[in-house]
Amino acid sequence: MTIKKIAIFDLDNTILEMDSDYEMVNYLIDNKYLESKLRKINEDYFNSYENGSLDIEEFSKFSLKPFIGMDMLEIENILDDFYEQILSSKFNFRMLDIIDNHKLKGDLILLASATNSLIVSYIANKLSIKNFISSEVLFKNYVCTGKVRKPFALGCGKLELVKHFMNKNNFNFKDAYFYSDSINDEPLLSKVGHPIAVNPDLFLEKKCLIMNWKILKT
Repeated sequence: MTIKKIAIFDLDNTILEMDSDYEMVNYLIDNKYLESKLRKINEDYFNSYENGSLDIEEFSKFSLKPFIGMDMLEIENILDDFYEQILSSKFNFRMLDIIDNHKLKGDLILLASATNSLIVSYIANKLSIKNFISSEVLFKNYVCTGKVRKPFALGCGKLELVKHFMNKNNFNFKDAYFYSDSINDEPLLSKVGHPIAVNPDLFLEKKCLIMNWKILKT
């Protein structure tokens, strides 16, 4: 099948009806990997993401700390339980249908999320999505360092990483689709020929009205 176009999908509050980074920290607190007093800090980070002011480097240090020193098998055991307990019931089935429709047209599906690669790679595998971009967590001697390769896949960083992927694979932005809920994705939404806001936050909805971008309510 000939690939015609590329369809890019954000993950949190787009394919998922939740924020997986935020919920992972709550899961880690509930399961005693993090102290309960950190729940308020997690809430503050989530609110800063919502309004487009998140310091993703600081949040990554905070959210990845429990994984430092773990190998991939240990991490996957946590992810398996997180998936069964939290993620599995939180997929937006309308968006899964849209992904399937793009696949039927022969389009390449690219998952592009600011969330860390531990979570994104796991979900991509569950959805049989081969190609993904995320904030890549670094390993040394097969154990997690808790550090992330720059650029982080947020805002202009996500645009930079997507641009590299598209250049490498001979796609152009004019024919590209991008589905996202968040004002943080304004740089990439502004670049593609087909920007689609999925249940957009208030900041993105205002931008859509100005730019005449399509809004999809699911």
